[in-house]
Amino acid sequence: MKAERLYDKLPGVLQTAACSLYGWNLSRHRYGRHYKAIEREVQGREFMDEEALWAFQAGRLRRMVEHAATTVPYYREQFKQLGIDYRDVRGAEDLAGLPVLDKETVQARLGDFVSERVGEMAVRTTHTSGTTGAALVFPMTWDADREQQATWWRYRRRFGVDRSMWHGHFYGRPVVSLERERPPFWRVNYPGRQIFFSGYHLRDEWLGYYVAELNRRRPSWIQGYPSFLSLLAGYMLAEGNALDYQPRVVMVGAETLLDQQKELIARAFGTAPRQHYGMTEAVANFSECPAGNLHVDEDFSCVEFVSEGGANRAQGGVQPRQLIVGTGLVNEAFVLLRYAVGDMVTGVVAKERCVCGRPGRVVCRVAGRTDDYVITPRGARISWLGVLFKDMVNIREAQVVQRYMGQIELHLVRMSSFTEKDKKRLLKEARRRLGSDMSVQVVYKDELERSRSGKLKQVVSCLPRGQMDEVIKAAKG
Repeated sequence: MKAERLYDKLPGVLQTAACSLYGWNLSRHRYGRHYKAIEREVQGREFMDEEALWAFQAGRLRRMVEHAATTVPYYREQFKQLGIDYRDVRGAEDLAGLPVLDKETVQARLGDFVSERVGEMAVRTTHTSGTTGAALVFPMTWDADREQQATWWRYRRRFGVDRSMWHGHFYGRPVVSLERERPPFWRVNYPGRQIFFSGYHLRDEWLGYYVAELNRRRPSWIQGYPSFLSLLAGYMLAEGNALDYQPRVVMVGAETLLDQQKELIARAFGTAPRQHYGMTEAVANFSECPAGNLHVDEDFSCVEFVSEGGANRAQGGVQPRQLIVGTGLVNEAFVLLRYAVGDMVTGVVAKERCVCGRPGRVVCRVAGRTDDYVITPRGARISWLGVLFKDMVNIREAQVVQRYMGQIELHLVRMSSFTEKDKKRLLKEARRRLGSDMSVQVVYKDELERSRSGKLKQVVSCLPRGQMDEVIKAAKG
């Protein structure tokens, strides 16, 4: 947090230098000599024989379960209480004897999920985005981080891009001051070949600057939140202000890609957006293939799909709505078995091999969040506000509600450890992300309102301009 406040005060040239220094340091640790061997192994499993793939996953699972039962306090206790011998877990089907783990339990007992051998491991500290307020801060081994990155690059290579190519990055980082009224609304990480475009300055009158910068730099590929990219796409189509080149691919993640957004992005950028699903906890990962199917990366994690009624249907058939329950296979520093990530899928094809030749199951659709936008007093639309809660480990759940222009409410379900200091930090972060002219009120709740499907929307707007459906309708003309 202190580093971010210092960054905010730097002039533009030094902010770019800071982005590049951060990128260089991260790349040095992540993509050094240890990475290359991991990358070769991950790439070599892309077209693995089906039987060999399931055997590989089962072997990894057995090793992780043994590690959990012998070195992780929470699981040592769990196996003892349940009377389960960890050696009886031979494959995914044997996990059903363990209860499904929720985020609230992990939050409340965070240290009990850390391996007692963590001092022997090379680790980094990471955190989740806190999309519903349930933020987690935990250790991750560098090798686990490298394998996660290698798995993501395996997906990207399917569409002709690699780490040597420049890309435009449209995510939720406030890379320039919120008070900035003229371009540039972006900063550059030169070692990482990234152009960080601010998601906090997407005002109608400024979107032309974003298009001009893309045309000037011509990044080979673009990635970001669907909500950000569909706003830009809608502007490009409505104003006739098009790109003068076609990126190789547009990749989206972190939010549900709606059909209308997919159509807008494809028309504006000249290429259909490709999807990826993953999370910091590294317990599930899905990657789209060139045939347009979303594959479960079975070698990376052990994913179960549990019906809303609670029955485990991990294998076989096409099913309607199921909860994603994941078991991590790579991070020995912080172990999660049968962890409910909070998202659902609308169907899983388990038996038919995809025409692309890749093994494993295919997810029909991820039914994640479809959040609205917050409208700032300066007119920018912001959809991804999980960053407000990324270090707020004393909040169980949170939701952003906008009823009036210039004002938002932060609805919080607190943990007993929540203090006035946490509230002040949250308010300070909200004003940093949304501007000092935004009125922010904290409202404490016993529980938050959910949709009929049980999903918690992160952002709920009562303003027509802020409602996702209305924005997409207007963009389509």
